[in-house]
Amino acid sequence: MKLETQTEQLISETVTVYGLSPQIGIHALAQTVNALAAQGAVFSVCPETTTETSAGVTVQIACPEYIFKSRIHKIEKLLKKACKKYNINPDRIQASVNPAVQVIAVTVTGIAKAPKEETWNRETARACKDIVFVGYAGMDGMLRITEEKEQELKTRFAPVFLKQVLSYEQHIFALREIEAAKAGGAFVVRQVADGGILAALWNLALELEQGLDLDMKKISILQETIEVCEHFRLNPYQMISTGSFLAVTDNGEVLADALNNQGITAAVIGHTTDNNDKILRNGEEMRYIDRPAPDEILKLYSGGMNDGRIKKADTPVSGEA
Repeated sequence: MKLETQTEQLISETVTVYGLSPQIGIHALAQTVNALAAQGAVFSVCPETTTETSAGVTVQIACPEYIFKSRIHKIEKLLKKACKKYNINPDRIQASVNPAVQVIAVTVTGIAKAPKEETWNRETARACKDIVFVGYAGMDGMLRITEEKEQELKTRFAPVFLKQVLSYEQHIFALREIEAAKAGGAFVVRQVADGGILAALWNLALELEQGLDLDMKKISILQETIEVCEHFRLNPYQMISTGSFLAVTDNGEVLADALNNQGITAAVIGHTTDNNDKILRNGEEMRYIDRPAPDEILKLYSGGMNDGRIKKADTPVSGEA
């Protein structure tokens, strides 16, 4: 939602994340502030240098009846720590028991001020604008799966592999990357969230009222993501990718090079076209992007508590004693 004045805008974003891991609040917060940053909000990672908060958030945690209070306290503690790091004011963090939910649901609503965003001019924004993908497809989904199913994954993967997977958590906040993309010439920035990069590309085409011509092989993805998704038979390209985003610009190679030189993974994956076709090429093969499907990570919970993955209500999750 946006409320605009002559000089600035007040923007808000609401995100709900489901799971059992104490880290789920962090994922909801990251998705919220990334979306705000993409729309122009500025965040400081050095709160001691300023007395003014960048944004405010409210958090609602809905818990099943079987969840221990210690787990809720851990979620709250991690959220407050992240808010402090990014100079965010946690206006309210409220938890309540809701017998209608089977897993914890964390809803984060963020509000921030931002400069008035320039309107996309469809008449002058002709086709053949470059699309740059920044980050890794499905990375956030890989993290959440590992946090939720670490005990199961330990039976297949070595400890060093799982340690490497969890190390990517520091990359789900993409505030520096978003600012770098805008400074490098991106005039449209959109986070890759629920439904993964395929959903983000579909939504981008609708917003720009243009078609897309894309090369799937240019979409960066971690080998760890591929292996974790293969274990659960999930499609990483239709899985939440908080921390990654799409940037539209006049010269994608210049932007991608500038970002890569700053240690930010980026690649030109295609361009806009003057029709409505949303083409995704994979070598000699060509397909059209379908309408967004539900995020793949939801399949982890589709069977509820009796799906054989969560065996007991009091099973500890990663990071909880």
